Amino acid sequence: MATFPTITQSGGTQLWINSGGNITNHEVFAFTLTGAPPNVGALISDVTVFQNTNSVANQTSYEIKLTVLDQSLNPSTETITGNFESNGV
Repeated sequence: MATFPTITQSGGTQLWINSGGNITNHEVFAFTLTGAPPNVGALISDVTVFQNTNSVANQTSYEIKLTVLDQSLNPSTETITGNFESNGV
């Protein structure tokens, strides 16, 4: 299991790259919210695994889209903070 550094995202959708922490090419990801306004959450989507990229050479990395949504699943401009977590399966 790996816990990645705390991030802050101010609304919308953003692509994040996670690597290191002895992750493998078969991980399950979650996002732990540590700060968010009421009725605001985070959606993880489009998780893609790579073995070797220009950004992260010679190790496994994951690109993950994170979207800030309101309770009705509409895009939100609110700011959230939290951590990606992974666990090998």
